[in-house]
Amino acid sequence: MPLKTRLLIAAAPVGLVILLVGSFTLDQVASAGEVARNVSAGGVALGGLGQEDAAAALRAYEDRLLAPLDVRIKNTRFTLDPVDVGVGIDEKEIVAEAMRQRRDSGLIGRFLGWFSSFSDQRELDVVVSVDDASIEATLDEWELAAIDDAAFEGGVQIVNGRALPDYPRAGEGIDRVQGVRLLAVAVRSPERATVVVPTRTLQPELTKDAIDEATDEANRLIDGTVTLTAQDPELEVVFPAEDLAAAFTSHVEQQSGPAVVQGFDPAAVERIVAQFRDQIEQPPRDARFVINDDETVTVEPSRSQTVLDVALVVEALEEAALSRDNSGEFPFAFGREPRFTTEDAEAMGDIHRVSAWTTEYTAGEPRVTNIQLIADTLDGAIVEPGEEFSVNEFVGQRTEAKGYVNAPMILAGEFVDDIGGGVSQFATTIYNAVFYGCYEDIEHKPHSYYFSRYPEVSEATISWPGPDVRFRNNTDAVVIVDTSHTSTSVTVKFFGNNGGKECERELGTRHNFRDPPTTYEADASVDPNDEVVVSSGVQGWTNDVKRLIHNPDGSTDVEEWSWTYSALPRVVRVHPCRMPDSSEECPKQVPDVVGRLQSVATTRLENAGFSVAVGNPVRTDNEDLDGTVAEQSTTGFLPVGSTVTIRIYEFVPPKNG
Repeated sequence: MPLKTRLLIAAAPVGLVILLVGSFTLDQVASAGEVARNVSAGGVALGGLGQEDAAAALRAYEDRLLAPLDVRIKNTRFTLDPVDVGVGIDEKEIVAEAMRQRRDSGLIGRFLGWFSSFSDQRELDVVVSVDDASIEATLDEWELAAIDDAAFEGGVQIVNGRALPDYPRAGEGIDRVQGVRLLAVAVRSPERATVVVPTRTLQPELTKDAIDEATDEANRLIDGTVTLTAQDPELEVVFPAEDLAAAFTSHVEQQSGPAVVQGFDPAAVERIVAQFRDQIEQPPRDARFVINDDETVTVEPSRSQTVLDVALVVEALEEAALSRDNSGEFPFAFGREPRFTTEDAEAMGDIHRVSAWTTEYTAGEPRVTNIQLIADTLDGAIVEPGEEFSVNEFVGQRTEAKGYVNAPMILAGEFVDDIGGGVSQFATTIYNAVFYGCYEDIEHKPHSYYFSRYPEVSEATISWPGPDVRFRNNTDAVVIVDTSHTSTSVTVKFFGNNGGKECERELGTRHNFRDPPTTYEADASVDPNDEVVVSSGVQGWTNDVKRLIHNPDGSTDVEEWSWTYSALPRVVRVHPCRMPDSSEECPKQVPDVVGRLQSVATTRLENAGFSVAVGNPVRTDNEDLDGTVAEQSTTGFLPVGSTVTIRIYEFVPPKNG
């Protein structure tokens, strides 16, 4: 054989392999995202279709499955809608399974799958869902319509509010096993042909005694008023006997042998309890600490959101109706959990009084109204573990609309009247509860001046928007702020659990004394040569206070604060001309010239710097007074140059002299 021929023969298999590989590669690229060749499901060809087209083809197949089915029972025809018995397929899962066909892992596996696709047809099973229980229920309805002398398992009927027996009877009936099987097979096929459901003579399985027993139970269910109650939330729902009879249901179930099942219709029960829905459905409630009169603290339990669940109510109603006293507990379904549960509260340990402080005031003053109002506002405030608490933020601005009144306060070092004045006494009271409770001080500011009713340095003032009293709950338990007041005092108590810490106060020695400055007040009624001391003033000084925090392990932490009290000014009233910044010349006192000769009086007044005016004379029959001053306009203080008017006696002899 020539060499050329031998080379051509040898090259033929190689060329074939190259051709196959090339075809495989091109086909794989071209069919990417499509179902492989010769793949079908339920007789529906899916090969070469993309996912959406394959799903559409399967939906068309499902539409054929959902076509109505003609059914005949004896001489009566019925139409079965497959949707009513749950017929359906899962197109997505079938398409996904089709896409996995002939796509083995590895290049060789994919090549072999591709090669076999030209001759190998792959048919996938289509799983059609069917609800046999729905078919059974449908046959129940059709049996009543198609068979006149149907077998009857018996039952219970209500007549005039009483349950009466309806005893079992033999008769013709659908062959249930065959009927369910035939219909289940028929609806799983897209082909439609009339299905003939067979019947046979049936004997009831229930006995007369079973029906009598069910009747007795039915009368127990409806023979009296039933009451369901609950404590949290508090509720009482009464079901009158006539409502129970109207809501009563009874039927025979065939599962695992026939049995009379009776109770109350959920829809009817829901109509009865609908009027109580607002009482039944309550939002979640957080656990709450309750301070008792003896200052012990108990936990009011939390509760989840309560929701009406009619199925639970029906179950409880049936149980209560069969009970000896026709009563029971109203059941709730539960929704959202509370934010703060009973378990959360109990995990905080023993909640008790940690600290308390009382300050006193004079009854009836306007400031007392403000102190008591801010105390009432803060009563019951809760400070969570780790939370920072601000009195100003909690109470807000003190306004007339909130009930605060005008009362004295210190503003920028001056005593003024303002709405809400006096609440700094409450600030001192709560600050000392913080201090002795060993809680973390964030912000406080003592008064500018010292008041003996407050503990030195360990006191605080408050105004809007500042200064403020602010502290942090640096414990693992809540802080409950408990306030109270009488006509002469206000008290703040902190309830919590600070881990067993105890705090005491250590006051230092006053130092850095400062004498009070003198403040002058102008008063024109004051003699220019005199002054009236209104207040003698108080020295200012600096002092320190330590908080000794005794820990349960025996160690002690020390915190220290220092404060300088301003000297309370000495207040003096003087004539306006004696005010330190006055340029006014002081008035002079007018000399008393009454009784002096006119010439002498005039000289004295002029020498004192006053002008003299002479008024109308004053007549007298006393010759010794003639020419002397009878009256002058003032002996008080007048500016220099002012005019003083005098009147002179004029002798008038008696007519009979």
